[in-house]
Amino acid sequence: MKALLLAPLLATALLTRCRAPDGCAPVSTRCAGNVAEICNGDGNWQVLADCDAVSEHSSVAFTCAYVSEEDVAGHTCLPTTVDAGTFDAGTVDAGAEEGGVL
Repeated sequence: MKALLLAPLLATALLTRCRAPDGCAPVSTRCAGNVAEICNGDGNWQVLADCDAVSEHSSVAFTCAYVSEEDVAGHTCLPTTVDAGTFDAGTVDAGAEEGGVL
């Protein structure tokens, strides 16, 4: 009886794991709309940060953008009014779609 109850759960877990890879390079990042995504070790995109949710929780507008700061580069949520003292204006590219590496 237990086997009958566990079989659908096991099948669901296996089918979910068998998803075809998106083909991205692990640890690369991108903006998908206003969501920052990161490529996991299986070559699939997953949500890193939903900038709309960040905006809602912080009461400040955030947007997905590419940042290159010292030894770290990639897509993340940034306030729509980026503080020039924090980020070099030449390193922030809100239009970059893909390719950043964290």
